[in-house]
Amino acid sequence: MTNEGTGRPDMADLDIHLSALDRCRTAINRAAGQYEDTLSEHNPGELIYNDSDRPRNNRAPINADTFGDLTDSATLATASNVVWNTIIGEMDEARRKLADAERGLNSVEENIRSAHRATS
Repeated sequence: MTNEGTGRPDMADLDIHLSALDRCRTAINRAAGQYEDTLSEHNPGELIYNDSDRPRNNRAPINADTFGDLTDSATLATASNVVWNTIIGEMDEARRKLADAERGLNSVEENIRSAHRATS
């Protein structure tokens, strides 16, 4: 709907769109928080980042003894540590991308509000 004679959206329409943006932002924030919670629960302590801005694995490394007397237990332990580090990195990347999307939605909302104020 538009205001008669102006061709601009009326405030009720604008509120519907802003409400939809807010619901999206809330869902994104919740998902990002779930990634962060999972990272904290399964990677004890504060997330610490290395020089290349990747999260550091705070867990004690898996060692060969974990797999008993297997012939290649050391190889399996090394591979397990690589997998765990990859999981941590991927979860952190997902959390970051969701946070970027949330910031993007904030910018969209701010731009819409500014444009509406400028044309009101």
